[in-house]
Amino acid sequence: MRKLDAWLSRSEEVVIGLLILSAALILFANVVARYVFNFGFSWAEELVRYQIVWMVLLGASVAARQGIHIGIDILRRFSPPSIAQALELLVHAISIGFCAFLVFYGIELTEQTHRFGQVSSALQAPMWVVQLAIPVGALLMGIRFTQHFFRALLGHRQASAHLDQIG
Repeated sequence: MRKLDAWLSRSEEVVIGLLILSAALILFANVVARYVFNFGFSWAEELVRYQIVWMVLLGASVAARQGIHIGIDILRRFSPPSIAQALELLVHAISIGFCAFLVFYGIELTEQTHRFGQVSSALQAPMWVVQLAIPVGALLMGIRFTQHFFRALLGHRQASAHLDQIG
């Protein structure tokens, strides 16, 4: 399981890195083409926008893995350990439920867009590929929240415990 988790973590980071690198190169090339050669790529901004959608949803999974999603933890901090653990389990359970909701309805949205054959305006790329980021990102986030849920259930200190030292 640890090898699978390490592979998944590495894959997320590599894909996000490649998306950032390619988006930067595309934008740079478009700026140079526009201001130096007075010619721009009509598809560049649209492609980068869709890359950002994928980066955000994959990045949300990385944030879930690292335990750095925004949260209000004042109740957990000032509660007795047993109540704090119950609150942590509840938050993770709600997060898992929300991710399941996003996966389910994200798949429905993607299938519907695929059936209608909707394409993007400049790239003429299938929009279902862009919308697939929703269920994929939510599934990955759900996996991460499930990992945190079981760690909390088994009484292991959360991987993001180092964040408690900040501030």
